[in-house]
Amino acid sequence: MEGSLVGVERDTYQEIYDLYSLHASTVGFSIRKHTTRYRLHTRIVTEKYYVCSAEGKRHTAAKKTNMVLMVDEDNKDLKQRKPRQVSITRTNCKASLRAKMNDDGKFKVVSHVLQHTHELTRKQWHYLHRSEREVTIEKAEAIKTMKSAGLSTMDTYNYICTEANGEENLGHSVVDHLNFCSRLRMEQIEAGDAQTLVNILIEEQKEDPNFYFRVKFDKEGRISNIFWRDAMMLEDYKIYRDVLVFDTTYRANRYNLICAPFVGIDNHWKNCMFACAFIGNEKTESFVWLLETFKKSMENRIPTSIFTDQDQAMATAIEQVLPDTRHRLCIWHLEQNAITRFGALKRDNEFKKIFNKCLKGCVTETEFEERWKEMIQKFDLVNHAWYQRVYNLKEKWCPPFSKDFFSAGILSSQRSESTNHAVGFRANKSTTLTKFYRILVRNIKRWRSDEKYNEFTCSKSIAFTSLPLSGMLKHVAQRL
Repeated sequence: MEGSLVGVERDTYQEIYDLYSLHASTVGFSIRKHTTRYRLHTRIVTEKYYVCSAEGKRHTAAKKTNMVLMVDEDNKDLKQRKPRQVSITRTNCKASLRAKMNDDGKFKVVSHVLQHTHELTRKQWHYLHRSEREVTIEKAEAIKTMKSAGLSTMDTYNYICTEANGEENLGHSVVDHLNFCSRLRMEQIEAGDAQTLVNILIEEQKEDPNFYFRVKFDKEGRISNIFWRDAMMLEDYKIYRDVLVFDTTYRANRYNLICAPFVGIDNHWKNCMFACAFIGNEKTESFVWLLETFKKSMENRIPTSIFTDQDQAMATAIEQVLPDTRHRLCIWHLEQNAITRFGALKRDNEFKKIFNKCLKGCVTETEFEERWKEMIQKFDLVNHAWYQRVYNLKEKWCPPFSKDFFSAGILSSQRSESTNHAVGFRANKSTTLTKFYRILVRNIKRWRSDEKYNEFTCSKSIAFTSLPLSGMLKHVAQRL
């Protein structure tokens, strides 16, 4: 296959491409498709043109050294940066092959340029040519089978490399393998990953009559919101619904949907899941639908208090759906937002000490008011809009203003964020909804297993306190 191919005929242009690929593999270069010509006013291919991958020119030395102008988004000033250095792979090589359809409807090679302007590839490197790296149908089916069995992407690659007796005999590189698996995940989503998740929830409901789920569709008929909870979550909520922690900061899935867990605190001061959902956006109508669905799923039982971040859409929805629930703001989020507002005060340790005291160190309302007034006046923040807005919301975050109800001693929504971190080590931006759901289910099972262990430990031990127990308290402790 090293000589000229002029005059060779094949039934299709794909066969011509395969023939030229075999020639390139034998000689030592890579090819790519170039020009396609069609019969006038039709899509019938009449001519195909294939070239060496080194054809054309790209990134001359002069262009590579030029500075690139860019705009800084913050101050709109023009800045210069050095362009990314890219290897020059085009050498204006003229090696090519052209095939035309003849009167018999077959494709005939009418031109074949053999001369190259670059050094040919050594034989031991031929398998690295892009035109020779193909994930064949057989390999694709094998990869799909291994992926469905739970093997990781690299495990599947290592396995088929071993089967092929080395990566040089495999026919595609590790990058091709990673790209194929990525496309496979995308195809699964586009082919109905959300519907697959709904089917899983339907099966769960068949096995558990108390399993509850709801799905919302957008105007185009696509799934936008998914909510579910099982029977155990309902039982936990009936017992531990004094405090509900709700956070929507986690987007680790292919759809970029928001994971919205409803988290509570059990009698061991550990997390317990009340429900979970995926929502498409953080608008008021989405939160209203979600909270109404949650309320209905819990037989219209409302929580005593709910902890969230400073999202206004969420606050509006809570006022509308849960008007009798005490809404509390996450102090952790307040701290993070405050850092961005500190400005020059970031370096003032005295200011940060007073601010933290106001956030969570005051015991009485009078102490808080005095500390806050002192901070505002001393650091000239009287006219600062953000601090004024935070002060107006003091009943939602300041501990002295929340002594009249039970809050389990928590000050933030980090309970919910810990749920996110618990699944974060396995979930990422390419994770399908189905896989994300299974990760959540495994995480919930682990929590419940920990709860059983905590119950067992408590049943085998005696409660203790740093304070002396009276006779009555000792009697009660022994009966618990």
